[in-house]
Amino acid sequence: MTFSPENFILNLPYLLKGELGLFCELGIIALSVIVLNRLFKGEE
Repeated sequence: MTFSPENFILNLPYLLKGELGLFCELGIIALSVIVLNRLFKGEE
């Protein structure tokens, strides 16, 4: 297995799309948890 920097540079757009997708999914999960916590507040 060899490392070629030009292939790494060519794959950066795919890496960026994957990271943006991951952050979007985590944001959606976090927002849904916040909304559900506000909707279903329990009496403590």
